Amino acid sequence: MLTDNNSEPPPVFEYFHTGYTPPDLQQVISLQNLIEVHFRQERDLEFYAGKMHLTLPRLNNLTRAHLGKTLYELLQDRLHEEAEKLLKHTTLTAKDIAYELGMNDPAYFFRCFKRVTGMRPREFRKQARMM
Repeated sequence: MLTDNNSEPPPVFEYFHTGYTPPDLQQVISLQNLIEVHFRQERDLEFYAGKMHLTLPRLNNLTRAHLGKTLYELLQDRLHEEAEKLLKHTTLTAKDIAYELGMNDPAYFFRCFKRVTGMRPREFRKQARMM
């Protein structure tokens, strides 16, 4: 039985307050930085696994554990985020945005965008500008 308050064990997550970041979390942060730099040009999941010096299954296990998503889902999320930003803040056509994001088939971009947002890019832009 502990009677002295100074003898109690530290809180479980105290190491986050000391500047220590666990190695697996460091890897996830590095991956997020890689995605940020390469998401427009690089869609090959093996590219990211190779840059991280990890197998794709190991990388997916890390991202699922820390972010609840696979590498593919992280890439898709980043592309969608960029598409929304370009629709809101530029005058590029949706077709030009598709090409800007490295998609060779604008129709595929339109379908993916609608699946995520529930509206076509043109509708999204119109609604975003009204806000």
